[in-house]
Amino acid sequence: MYHSARINHTIPSCMTITADQVEVHMRVTTDYWHSAHAMHGSMYFKGLDDAAFFAANAVVEDAFVLTARFEVELLGMVTCESVKAIGTIDRREGRKIWARSELFDDTNTLVARGQGLFIVSDVPLTEAVGYADD
Repeated sequence: MYHSARINHTIPSCMTITADQVEVHMRVTTDYWHSAHAMHGSMYFKGLDDAAFFAANAVVEDAFVLTARFEVELLGMVTCESVKAIGTIDRREGRKIWARSELFDDTNTLVARGQGLFIVSDVPLTEAVGYADD
């Protein structure tokens, strides 16, 4: 699903999922920097939300989850061209899933944190949403 989304071809990235976390690697060249010569805030959000979102969707076998709320805490400027976000689940109550993520620069320095609420939707996980059961 992640790799079939067109945005992830525009912003080169890849994702790995393990039993307890999701890791997203993004290449954020200077094309994604603001005028103060550091990564734009939207890229922090993308990495953090993607990692938390897919951690949440990893525990749902049949439906697409939706980001209902997501908070970002920026801790430092990113002036490198690659970042890593790690997402994990906090808890699940029915259709509600709380997940969090952390964003690291290429020296493994924590530069941002995010946490959010994800809701299980009525959209089934099928090829129509880029899902392939491998």
